Amino acid sequence: MKKLHMKGRLLQLINERKDDGLWDWQITDLIMAEYGLEGPYWRGNTRVTLADLFSSGIIESVEEKIDDDGYFGVGRILFKFRLNDFGRQRMLDTELA
Repeated sequence: MKKLHMKGRLLQLINERKDDGLWDWQITDLIMAEYGLEGPYWRGNTRVTLADLFSSGIIESVEEKIDDDGYFGVGRILFKFRLNDFGRQRMLDTELA
């Protein structure tokens, strides 16, 4: 079975949580497990993709905290994301929802 492109799947995962949102590390763990990926490259790649979705206004940050556990690096900021109205519309437009 062919998998959906990673950016689309990220949006679907975030959308499934509706208003609660998901932490960036949770999204990364889900994507890496689902796509059979491992290592720091893919962890970073997923985070860059989330930053792209955030900067384009499709997702929004609803909470931030310091990464004390070192998932992305001790002292870095972790983000909890949720889909906004614009993102939901884009998902409908591109048949992701």
